[in-house]
Amino acid sequence: MNLQTIRYTPAYVGAVDIRFVCRGEAVVRKRAARGGRVIVYRDYLRELSRKPQAVRQVAAELVGELGQPYGEMWSLLQRAHGPQKGARVLAGVLGAIHDHGEDAVTQALSLALSQGRADLLDIRRQLPEKARIVEALIPFRLRHVHVEAGRAADYDTLMRGGAR
Repeated sequence: MNLQTIRYTPAYVGAVDIRFVCRGEAVVRKRAARGGRVIVYRDYLRELSRKPQAVRQVAAELVGELGQPYGEMWSLLQRAHGPQKGARVLAGVLGAIHDHGEDAVTQALSLALSQGRADLLDIRRQLPEKARIVEALIPFRLRHVHVEAGRAADYDTLMRGGAR
């Protein structure tokens, strides 16, 4: 047997599942095929809630992932407001999912749609109160500290060497 004439097939050995663990919570995701990618938009609800343009771009995949009643709600929003305004409203719903939990928002949305209502303010009233930071948990010396956030435009001005 001549080893130079044997054809070898490369074997790629690797993980089938990828497990992410943070603060005791574990999430398992399937590994993508070579050259592929796996995006689970449910993992990015908080970020998407702040970016309506991104919501509009991935809305079909996102509502497919979330299932019903979100698909029906997205269809109603597109017909009533168009994709741009509809994406803004959907981004607000994603923020509610992040704040109140998917189960609570899904129940409230299902109830509203089954009654022929799509008033998001009414849906919001049905959600439990958002958890607030208790003042007692904040150390006394830090209670009156205000941290200001910068804007990217401020750094552009500094880079040009000028002041506003």
